[in-house]
Amino acid sequence: MAKSWLLLRGMLAPSQTQSQSQVTMDFSSLVPALASAYLSSPVPAVPSQYWFVFGDSYTTTGFNVSGMQPSLDDPMGNPGYPGATLSGYDNWIDVVVFNSSRDGTVAYNYATSSNFVNVTAAQGQAYEAPGSVKDFNDQLMEFSRLSDDVMWNATNSVFFNFFGINDVTAQVYAGRDYNHSVSNLAADIADYFELMREQYELGARRFVTILVPPIYRAPVFGYGTASSATEIQTLTSYWNQEVAAVCQNFSTRYPLARTFVFDPTPIFDEILDSPQHFGAPNSTCFSYPQGRPCLWHDFIHPGVVIQEAFGLQMKAFLTRHGI
Repeated sequence: MAKSWLLLRGMLAPSQTQSQSQVTMDFSSLVPALASAYLSSPVPAVPSQYWFVFGDSYTTTGFNVSGMQPSLDDPMGNPGYPGATLSGYDNWIDVVVFNSSRDGTVAYNYATSSNFVNVTAAQGQAYEAPGSVKDFNDQLMEFSRLSDDVMWNATNSVFFNFFGINDVTAQVYAGRDYNHSVSNLAADIADYFELMREQYELGARRFVTILVPPIYRAPVFGYGTASSATEIQTLTSYWNQEVAAVCQNFSTRYPLARTFVFDPTPIFDEILDSPQHFGAPNSTCFSYPQGRPCLWHDFIHPGVVIQEAFGLQMKAFLTRHGI
């Protein structure tokens, strides 16, 4: 605009030898000149895909809703890549978003460590996150405050929901029997459906729901050999079966929604069953804080190898489904 103003001044300030008719002629050329200046101004690029991610420590990158927001130059906003993860480096969402085939995609990652679907329903208060964001409901509240300037809509957005790890483990940590645990988880899963419904009412139409991986094989459960591992495995199977059913029911109830269920169990098992093939000495060690060469980062979180493989599998899954 400053350049156009100088152009305007030059045309309206004739020399002493110029005639009034010359001034009139110069003024007549002003409109196309200004139009050219306007049309040549760069149009701000906007993302072609908006992803909204909800989950726990397997997904978090430490995004602060008050910090730098995602943009084409920095697709996940704050903090810088790979974020504050619990893998030792990047995690699955980093791998998918920063893949070159995802140019134009930005991701708002609301996932927060130690979060549940509904911390009250799961009776997980003893294990809840220390901050104000404790569960899916709190994360969705943060999303609802997203600026109206973010130009997402039903067709250019995807909502990723990955919960259940804390919901399941809290039952075993608390020493609850199977019936008590299932009663809590059933109420928790019912709320999962309601929170997906809230996403739908806010405009979401494409959903990717991620099931719980085989966490019973984590170090905290004796790499699958502790007595608690059997309980975790049983409750994980219950959770995954019920959540998959919820997603099926959701698609039936809301036919405009496209609901996809991703199961990370096969890629976890493939790597844990053949650790040396993936550069690890075995499947019964963890590497803290590097997250490699062992397959586990710490007592419960997968390391870099598993997270990156998870991300590549998710990338292929999304491509296969046209997302």
